[in-house]
Amino acid sequence: MAGDDGRVLRDAASGELARRFPWRWLDEQAVLPLRIETGAEGPTAWVAADGALSALVQTALEKRLAASLRVVPTRASDIRAALLAARTPELTTDGERITADEQLASIDDLRAQASREPVVQLVHAMLAEAVRAGASDLHVESTASGLRIRQRLDGVLRDVQTLGMEFRAAVISRIKVMASLDIAERRLPQDGRTRVQVAGREVDVRVATLPALHGESVVLRLLDSTQSGATETLESLGFSDALLSRWRQLVHRPDGLLLATGPTGSGKSTTLHAALRERSTADVKVVTVEDPVEYRVEGAVQLPVNPRSGFGFATALRAMLRHDPDVILVGEMRDVETAELAVRAALTGHLVLSTLHTTDAAGAVQRLRDMGIAPYLLTGTLRGVLAQRLLRRVCAACRTERAPGLAEQSAYAAAQQRWPAIGPSTLSSIAFGTGCSACSGTGFRGRVAIGELLEPDVATPYSLPDLSGDGWRAVAAGLTTPDELYRVLTVELMG
Repeated sequence: MAGDDGRVLRDAASGELARRFPWRWLDEQAVLPLRIETGAEGPTAWVAADGALSALVQTALEKRLAASLRVVPTRASDIRAALLAARTPELTTDGERITADEQLASIDDLRAQASREPVVQLVHAMLAEAVRAGASDLHVESTASGLRIRQRLDGVLRDVQTLGMEFRAAVISRIKVMASLDIAERRLPQDGRTRVQVAGREVDVRVATLPALHGESVVLRLLDSTQSGATETLESLGFSDALLSRWRQLVHRPDGLLLATGPTGSGKSTTLHAALRERSTADVKVVTVEDPVEYRVEGAVQLPVNPRSGFGFATALRAMLRHDPDVILVGEMRDVETAELAVRAALTGHLVLSTLHTTDAAGAVQRLRDMGIAPYLLTGTLRGVLAQRLLRRVCAACRTERAPGLAEQSAYAAAQQRWPAIGPSTLSSIAFGTGCSACSGTGFRGRVAIGELLEPDVATPYSLPDLSGDGWRAVAAGLTTPDELYRVLTVELMG
């Protein structure tokens, strides 16, 4: 049979042999049984495939077809096109209506793949490499040709590995098994968690799956209690001395509402947990409600929300107030009810810390008003809003310097004229990393925080810079580069 004979492929895709298998499995593996011939040595099944079959796929085909195999080289795109053309409502209504025997066989195949020692070792090696590199997330994405593996390191994604089609179902199934997810469910998002031992350290892994065009995409959030973030102090975050002094005064107030704002991944939780470590003493009761609990705070009572059982932020906050707390952390103000409860808790003598997704400090006030919080309540409770970003820190191992360009000198001079305290009057040099093994060739290792602080009840404004000004402070101090500052801050903020 010619590899491009579309009519033969379409006939096979709608034939009896193809119906013995789940349509999605044939599409994922890019295989299609064509016919069975009986000879002197027994039945032989002719199967269209793009290259050699993996051992797992070959075993599954031989088991279901009860025949030895002969492969007919065929392009994967032709096989998938034929399968798509032959996919009828009878097969696909209500999510691929197949027999119970076929469904069980498919699940058994997935479990068998996930339990193979090479697959177990491969997934463990992926996690170990990500943890050793200090990655915050591991992305496992299905593509037309297999799997794309990426790590988010210091806030930036980078490719680390690609795997062939034969690994796709096995690797994703292994991750699902580890996270106690339903390996047969590939049409709906799922969330789970697991713990793994890497180099003697226990790492909490949050797993989220998402059905996509070529298969499932999986993101693993790595929460290593020994990494930066779990032990950060306010001093180690990288804020300027002036901002840190003002923020620390707010953190040690007996009551009021303090907010950390910024996009996802801007370090809000790390900053608030660093503040909690200062307040969590023998004479102060700290209670938190989070989704999830990312960092452990010694001496604090930390509650993970569980929406499936009805234990959300609002429910947890009501319960927390009956436990006589002094300091409360609400992981995020996601709805009006939670925001109202947090504001009223601050009004009744508690210090409440929380986060909002706004681009700058001033936007937090308007956001709360848009959520329905009465202005008089904000006036009496909101003590401070810290907007922040994280910039990649120049690698200390390969750090060098260069002369600044004219555009960089001009931008710095404008910021320094407005906020003289950010650094010297002229920008004499710019630090950058040349790339080395310590920073995986990126020139950056670790991150430094920049921020702007708004105190609504301070009558006379003080001269703390905004985000862009504080960013130039970090550049002048040799902590980061102008390009990194431009990358993180939007054009509107830079203007």
